[in-house]
Amino acid sequence: MPIWRPRPASELPKIPLSRWRIFETDDGSRHFVGVDMFDSSGRVSSPIVTFDPVTLEGTTQTGRIYELVGRKGGSLNVDYVWMQWCELYEVASYIDVTDRLLDGGDDDDPT
Repeated sequence: MPIWRPRPASELPKIPLSRWRIFETDDGSRHFVGVDMFDSSGRVSSPIVTFDPVTLEGTTQTGRIYELVGRKGGSLNVDYVWMQWCELYEVASYIDVTDRLLDGGDDDDPT
C-alpha cells in the first residue's frame, strides 16, 4: 500500500476523520490519526497546535483543521499508515493520549 504526502492545507483546509485517535510521539508532538472521510484513506496529521475536546476539532501546525467524527477507534488501514509514518519519521515510541485529552486531564498542554 503506497504512502503519499497530502495536498497542502490551502487546498484542503478541513478534513473530517472517522475511527480516530490521538497519539503522542517520543518527542512530545501529538497527531490526529484516523480515516480521511473524503477518500477513506488512513491519515496522520502534522503536530496538533490546538484541540477542543468539546467540539472535537483541532488545528495542526500546517493550519489544517481536523474534525473528529463519531467515536474514537481504529482500523487496519490506519494502523498501517501510522506504522509507516513512524518509520519514515524515525519515531521510536508513542502513546495513545486520546482518553486523557477527551477527559480534559491534560491542563499543562495547550492542546
